[in-house]
Amino acid sequence: MPFEQTVAGGMPVASGSVGGPNLSNFVYIYDIPRMTRKRLAALLDPNNKWYDLGTKQMSFTTEVLDGVQRCCSRNNRSPAEDLLEKWGNYNHTITELFVVLSREKLYDCMELIKRYVDPRYHVLIKQSSGGVRGPIGQLGTFSGADANNNAKLMNRGGQPAMNGQALVAEGAAAKDVLPANGNGATTSKENSPFANELTDLTSLIPKISYEELTIATDNWSERNILGKGGFGTVYRGVFKHTFMAIKKIDYNKVKTSEAERIQLQQSFNELRYLNSCRHDNIVALYGYNIDKEPCLVYQFMPGGSLDKCLFARRPPSPLTWKERMNIARGTAKGLQYLHTFSDKPFIHGDIKPGNILLNEYKQPRIGDFGLTRQGAEQNSAMVVSRVYGTRPYIPKEFYDRKELSTKVDTYSFGVVLYEMGTGLRAWDERRTDKHLKDYIARAVHDNMLVAELRDKAVSNDPDGDRCCYNLLMVGHLCTADDPNKRPDMVTVMWQLDKL
Repeated sequence: MPFEQTVAGGMPVASGSVGGPNLSNFVYIYDIPRMTRKRLAALLDPNNKWYDLGTKQMSFTTEVLDGVQRCCSRNNRSPAEDLLEKWGNYNHTITELFVVLSREKLYDCMELIKRYVDPRYHVLIKQSSGGVRGPIGQLGTFSGADANNNAKLMNRGGQPAMNGQALVAEGAAAKDVLPANGNGATTSKENSPFANELTDLTSLIPKISYEELTIATDNWSERNILGKGGFGTVYRGVFKHTFMAIKKIDYNKVKTSEAERIQLQQSFNELRYLNSCRHDNIVALYGYNIDKEPCLVYQFMPGGSLDKCLFARRPPSPLTWKERMNIARGTAKGLQYLHTFSDKPFIHGDIKPGNILLNEYKQPRIGDFGLTRQGAEQNSAMVVSRVYGTRPYIPKEFYDRKELSTKVDTYSFGVVLYEMGTGLRAWDERRTDKHLKDYIARAVHDNMLVAELRDKAVSNDPDGDRCCYNLLMVGHLCTADDPNKRPDMVTVMWQLDKL
């Protein structure tokens, strides 16, 4: 396999602040010094404080955290440290951690990391008497340059490991599209800007009443929950004798006007782009509702996500090599359609196994268009104000220089091909080479055989080595460090069809 060695990308930086350490060097949770993280974990481990933090504030499911607890017990590891690593892998910031710690009244933990947080947030640390250390008026939503450097999409996936969260939403774009009131905050949900922006789409997208959706989900029964995120929950429902997936945005989970603005922008993005993009390999949008909490109604995919098929603890049956190749081809077809059907390409921005959904025949559909952006004409790269996506699937030019093009999707797709070939996650803290891309590069450097790399969960298939090689070979082309050397998705699709 003609692979090359790769070099891990650098860290992003944000604007600094006056006093204390240079805050530009301490933005994300993984930037916290190792010893500080260990001290933080030592405070969270007793009485399972970490567990409450994970379920109540980070939107992890009890199933995920129970798995963390079992794994850490076997390996004599700190579950709190593992939780911080997991949430950090979704590129949550230290400021966000500071805020969620305050909601759980974990003030001793906040003291440990406050030097890495803008001083305006120090007022969240309560004194033992219950007072605050400064006037609450100092704390407000971000605006201007501070918003561009610090506002970040809160956890919205709540799914195991890398099946989840986005890095940073396009705050500036949200402000442009979604109007605010005179104080810079979004209006109330009764006068939601989300509703204002739907005026040009209501004639094209069916509106389904909230009462009908309530009936369809058996009064939003927990039995029908398909997944939970930072801003809401996805339910399975039956409407007009048809199974559907219904995403309900929960305003109780939106803690700030900035967070609400970002979530509304993401929902509007999904409506706009899914309504525009009708394709066999793109999840179909059936309808919406904005009467109470905004709801988006999608095609139900009974096969679940590719993430669950690859990485579930006890999958019903592993994906065969033929199924993996078909999923790769179908996903490539959906992406090439996004990139080519208009004069300006649509860039999905968050391609990963959790956003590739499967029907009952294991045919793939690309979902979750909340971070989709329209690119530049002639598919040239453009510099954007924000990095977004999921860290292990983001190429260096976007992560470091904010250069966005369709080649970002190509790179992400290449990492997914690596995952399908090896059965390994894109990021694993326990590996020496934590990024799967670097692990593959080292394997090639060490002349490891394809038979050693391929997913061992698949039964001994005579075509296994060949299919694994094909997936890794195309993945290598897609993950070239230089975006100009990556093929466009039309070429990728042709290459997979040929294979």
